[in-house]
Amino acid sequence: MITKVEVFSASPGAPELPLGGFLPNDDPVQIKNIEGLGPVKAEIASTPFATGRGELYQGSSVPKRNVVLTLGLNPDFDTQTMAGLRQTLYRYLLPQHWTKLRFFSQELPVVDIEGYVESFEPNMFSQDPEVQVSIICPKPDFIEADATILEGTVDDGTIETEFDYVGTVATGFELRVDRTLDNPSYSGGLLITNVAELEPQLFEIEPITIDTTKYFKLSTVRNAKRVQSIAYTDGAAINLLSGMTGESVWPEIKPGENVFSIASTEFGQVWTLAYFNRFGGL
Repeated sequence: MITKVEVFSASPGAPELPLGGFLPNDDPVQIKNIEGLGPVKAEIASTPFATGRGELYQGSSVPKRNVVLTLGLNPDFDTQTMAGLRQTLYRYLLPQHWTKLRFFSQELPVVDIEGYVESFEPNMFSQDPEVQVSIICPKPDFIEADATILEGTVDDGTIETEFDYVGTVATGFELRVDRTLDNPSYSGGLLITNVAELEPQLFEIEPITIDTTKYFKLSTVRNAKRVQSIAYTDGAAINLLSGMTGESVWPEIKPGENVFSIASTEFGQVWTLAYFNRFGGL
């Protein structure tokens, strides 16, 4: 059950705007209904057979999400008016502007979704004034507000980190590998493995250098994939994509149990992995 919703604005200095929840309350802006929170309908591509029955499956995709808020206005009339509440909402939900919605619920962690306001339709002359806001979210997933962070040590691949991914949509991750006092300088390769749904996903790269001046960074996040060497001093990045082997894949964390490990020819470096849980619907 959703217990609270907050709205964020792109306007500098505008704090998050809490909306009254679904239970009875005296908040000035109250949620009457929200549409578009379930899984987005997939688009399935298929080709009819020349003869016979059925079609050949070609692939599928999930398009944008359309969230529609129906909000009631409940001013106290001592310090607020209907028009004043509408003007407040315009700071956050004016058509064409970016906005972010944050959902609090009893079953899931706090999640965010970003989008652009398509329309803001007030019902000014009703005895029960309300507004209906349509928000187009190009990225349809709800993403946990806080990252999950795991840490471990590089060895020959024997040390495995098992964890349960609670999201319902596969997600990429960011990985950082640093030198340590035990191994202050390393030059060679890395074999990064994540086993999800009983399927090993291997990412191998060579050569790389990890020492007191730079660390290794890998991002497998969709639309932000990169493999780099990052300088400690100024953050300057060197692209290492040419060192990625042809058999490598960009690993993803998938729903359920995942088993992660990093192997190298020298041991003792430390790694930090961060990811966000993603949900296809609330």
